[in-house]
Amino acid sequence: MNLAKNRNENGELLTIQQTCQLSNLGQTVVRQLAEESKAVRRIGRSYRINKKIFFEYIENVFAE
Repeated sequence: MNLAKNRNENGELLTIQQTCQLSNLGQTVVRQLAEESKAVRRIGRSYRINKKIFFEYIENVFAE
């Protein structure tokens, strides 16, 4: 597996692993929330999550 050397946590689109690290959530929960929030972007075979949409959705739905 070739890993990209230009991965940046400050980018707009994140991998599942990057999103897990930033949100402190597991992969299954991240995938579910990303699908619910419509933050998933598929570019070819890569699965990316729009950081802004994902975290705004969490703040709006799970904020008390």
